[in-house]
Amino acid sequence: MEKTKDKTEGKTKEKIKREINAVSLLMSIFSVLFIVGGALVIYYFSRGYRINISEKNIKKTGVLTVQTEPSSAELYINGDSIGRTPKSRTLDVGINSITVKKNGYRDWHKRVEIVEEKSTLLYPFLILEEIAPLSVWEQQGKVEKTWVSDNEAYFIFLITNPTGERGLWSYRINSPVWNLNPNPVQLLTLTEEQDIDLEIAHNGQKAVMTLTEGELENHYIVNLTTPILLENLEPISIPEIAESTHSWSRDNRHIVLESATEISTIDTTLLPEIEEPSLLVTKEPDTDYIWNTDEEGFFYILEDLHTEEDSTYIYALKQMLPNGQSPKYTIDKAYFQKGTDYIDHYRNNGDSYPEFTTSPQATQAIGKITYFEVNQELNGVYIKTETSVYWYDITTDKYRMICTHPAKLISFSPDSRKLLFVNDNYYYIFTLEKEEADHTEEIGTRKVENISTENTDRISWLSNSNYLYYIKENKLQISEKDGENQTELLDMDPILLHTIRKNREYIVTLENSPDETTVVINQYRLK
Repeated sequence: MEKTKDKTEGKTKEKIKREINAVSLLMSIFSVLFIVGGALVIYYFSRGYRINISEKNIKKTGVLTVQTEPSSAELYINGDSIGRTPKSRTLDVGINSITVKKNGYRDWHKRVEIVEEKSTLLYPFLILEEIAPLSVWEQQGKVEKTWVSDNEAYFIFLITNPTGERGLWSYRINSPVWNLNPNPVQLLTLTEEQDIDLEIAHNGQKAVMTLTEGELENHYIVNLTTPILLENLEPISIPEIAESTHSWSRDNRHIVLESATEISTIDTTLLPEIEEPSLLVTKEPDTDYIWNTDEEGFFYILEDLHTEEDSTYIYALKQMLPNGQSPKYTIDKAYFQKGTDYIDHYRNNGDSYPEFTTSPQATQAIGKITYFEVNQELNGVYIKTETSVYWYDITTDKYRMICTHPAKLISFSPDSRKLLFVNDNYYYIFTLEKEEADHTEEIGTRKVENISTENTDRISWLSNSNYLYYIKENKLQISEKDGENQTELLDMDPILLHTIRKNREYIVTLENSPDETTVVINQYRLK
């Protein structure tokens, strides 16, 4: 009996042990499944997938992020208010209608595509409903001549007052609040017999002033930020200044002189001590010379190395200091096809242009070079040929086609990630760099909609690099860089000069009063 009892108890214990082992195994399996399943849920959630319990399916989503200027605007998605900006929201993949509203401002609308696992970034720039002028300066008289610096930092203007006295003035657009100096500044008073012309440096702070009085003509380097005392100035004594065409280097320090026989430079900081310019290039007869400068003061000259026997155009881009010293090559050799078959293929087969290198045996670059511009911040070169336009990346030694036609460069964006150009009456933006997470931008070319050269002029970047402003049909207008949300700002009839400050708060204008008896500098608040 006892043996039977022991045997029964042993079987019972063994059964319990097996059951415990089975439970432990199941728990282990469930634990693994839970961990793996949780990890998968987290993974797919992070990748933008959402479980819709009511519809019993999994939806693909993306993220919309809206940052308005100014902030605290009401954000509507497909008509539903979701709160104030800045705001991010996970949305189903597809097209959504976005509206931004703020009391006292014009509504902003855009249809945007939400892309799976991507962020869609929007930066609405909101504009006041009413844009009214505020006079910041007035002077009796009428504007006779105007100039504006390339960077739109200074207005320069010549006024004739009712007595016949003529004054040259300079107005600094982005004057800091703590600046106690007068603005605008009267630079010079001229007699009726005197006349002037100005070749303004790119930053607007200096100029080559040509002063004519009767048959006498002198050239001076003048500072456009403080009053000019003619009696303290010495004319530029270098004879080449009168015998050559001259232009400012983009470093705002040197003047480049070009004559029929040579290209040379003047260092304006050394005047009047220097008596002759620094020779850069001695010209050969019947030879075209294509050159440019950059913001760091370097001078570049394109060297044409090809012969009639070569199957391609061969170029080198030579860099040197503005005094002609320390020459080196930015591009050792570049090969451009003479035929047009390749460019014809691209013109007829889309707009996807991959990077490439050039060699005598294989090059996708086409045509004879007619213009170039070096951008040190982007470390690249804009190259225009008779047939097309290219971007050369100095770091990678690679080229990329920008346009299949010989487009004209207008300007680089303030953030140095994009460039604006015009081709065949239309404006385009080529994106050179982009935010990795932003799918709304792609490396390549995009047309600016709703404007053309037939109805649009004086196009410029807003300082945030997301908007453009321009004159269209005699109205100052603003739009996103793709041409959407185009908005009229001002009638241009009374306006002689205009720009938008870097802080994007005001339009600044130079105007004659309607009766042309008063010169007015107005500012119009945008936001």
